[in-house]
Amino acid sequence: MSDVFLQQREEFSEYTMRCVGVSRELFDQFNRLLAPHVTQVHFRKGEFLQRAGVPASVAYWLYRGVARRGMLTKDGTDVTMAFSAEGDSCGSHHDLLAAQDGQPAQEFIVAETPVTALRVEWATLARLREEHSIMREYYLKVSEHSIRRYSQSCLIRSMTSANCRLEAFRQQYPSLERRISQKSLASFLGITPQYMSTLLRQEQERDDCV
Repeated sequence: MSDVFLQQREEFSEYTMRCVGVSRELFDQFNRLLAPHVTQVHFRKGEFLQRAGVPASVAYWLYRGVARRGMLTKDGTDVTMAFSAEGDSCGSHHDLLAAQDGQPAQEFIVAETPVTALRVEWATLARLREEHSIMREYYLKVSEHSIRRYSQSCLIRSMTSANCRLEAFRQQYPSLERRISQKSLASFLGITPQYMSTLLRQEQERDDCV
């Protein structure tokens, strides 16, 4: 599995180094230390990588597919927080930290498409960070990247215009729109699926008039 993991990570090396902001040396050292501890897993569309209400114990890195992270409000509304695709890490950091105190996850992670992922136990990552300064350095970079992504998502949802939110989504997640359901996109934008259909229809009508 170690060799397979290293080959899969190499496919997304440029993307990861650019997004996370790490050097080639740090990227390679991190992967070599992590490789013996990962397991490849598969999820069908609609299966949960993480369930709300259950302590989170596993972090994922996506090799193939799209996953959606969200939560249910008290009235049962499904609110989409973020998406992850090929080359992205996938997990709810605050849920993983909360689980160390026995607290249940607030968020769920579900396969928006069939997913192939590499999983690692959060306890293993914590131990590796204690043992290796390289792991701590990489973890810090990943945490900073996660904060930036979360801030971008919050900024999108704060926009008053649904059209502006849709355009910002397309900038943050290029090429993702065609791979996810219209319902999931509407949830991320904070609008109803019916209004989502109206937005897309109006957009098509404008394009037809050009």
